[in-house]
Amino acid sequence: MDRLRSFLASLRALLALGVAHGVVPSAGSQVLDPERRAWQRALEEGTPEAFQAYLDAYPLGRYATEAFRELIARTLGARTAPVPPAEPTEAAPPPSGLLY
Repeated sequence: MDRLRSFLASLRALLALGVAHGVVPSAGSQVLDPERRAWQRALEEGTPEAFQAYLDAYPLGRYATEAFRELIARTLGARTAPVPPAEPTEAAPPPSGLLY
């Protein structure tokens, strides 16, 4: 039991030393996960094949909707602007007396 405590204390000290010197990434550092890296790669390449590769790997991923839009736009040859959300509109009242 003492050996285990000693080992854990040493391990904590090494990790703390590594974090202090930038060797070990801290919890707050920006480490890209594989999906984010795949999305960045698709954006950098900018080809329909790159967006399709992202969708093949992550069909329900965080960026799947954007990847699908980019794939369609670049396959058609024109990059479209993102569609802004529709603003609520007031419904016009039905014309009186002309229902059917």
